[in-house]
Amino acid sequence: MTNLSATERYHTVASMERHGGGFCRALAQAWYVADPHNKQRIEHAFEHILIDFAPGSRLHEGAQ
Repeated sequence: MTNLSATERYHTVASMERHGGGFCRALAQAWYVADPHNKQRIEHAFEHILIDFAPGSRLHEGAQ
């Protein structure tokens, strides 16, 4: 996630919220309200989940 732009990160989390299960939706909501430091902590701790929704994945929804 560290190599993604802010826009790509936002769309990754939006994809996770839309296509993920309950935990992914809750994690997305936490990311939305987190300060920059805590967003970084979420991205680091749950990178193995976020990568499933990142650009290049079948679930990623980039800007239309």
